[in-house]
Amino acid sequence: MHDDLLRAVMASASAFSEVGRDLYLDFHPDIRRWSPITDLVGRVRLGVSFTLPDGRELVCEVRLTSRGQAWVVAGTVDLDGEELLHLPETAEHLLGHYTEQVLEPARRHLDEALTGLADPG
Repeated sequence: MHDDLLRAVMASASAFSEVGRDLYLDFHPDIRRWSPITDLVGRVRLGVSFTLPDGRELVCEVRLTSRGQAWVVAGTVDLDGEELLHLPETAEHLLGHYTEQVLEPARRHLDEALTGLADPG
């Protein structure tokens, strides 16, 4: 991994941690817990996971995958297996942009999931 990509990975991990903590505090006590995702083995995964009161998990993440000498980035927002947002694989230099695109709707997705718990019908 070259220096520019390593800096982008560190910035992305930091953004997920900051936003995750802020959203947890904003929605507390309605969210059981939150945890950052930092998996740097094999396929690189960066993100944040929120556990809702009913046990479902909202996961916002970006993934970097090696393609020979190059890396590609993809992103998703997933609510317990249901894909809410899918960003297809693209060039590694868009890691920061994909991080923003995954985090931007996180507040709305949390709000909708928690509102659905309060009003299931």
